[in-house]
Amino acid sequence: MNTPRDRDVIERRFGPLGSGAQSLAIRGVKYSLSQLLSQIGAEFDDSKPIDALALAGGHYVLRYIDGQDQRVVAAEFDDDFRLLSEVRASITEWEDDGPSFAYYSGH
Repeated sequence: MNTPRDRDVIERRFGPLGSGAQSLAIRGVKYSLSQLLSQIGAEFDDSKPIDALALAGGHYVLRYIDGQDQRVVAAEFDDDFRLLSEVRASITEWEDDGPSFAYYSGH
């Protein structure tokens, strides 16, 4: 049985990388991507936000690059910023996307 690549899992559930919003309103407060990184405890020197989406049931997802691990992370959280789940995929799964991915990865 073939298991899907982590990239496929992320993009099937949340759409192509970069297709989400650049800010989210949560409980009436608008947050930028960098503010969301901070709220979920993922704001590090080597993390770079990509996009965010509002999901059903008061859940949200923030996609970002974890530079230290060289991974794209899809972090799902609730409106109290509690992490619910996380999917990580190697940056190498996007390398063939050329210039469009280079923008996110900083390469």
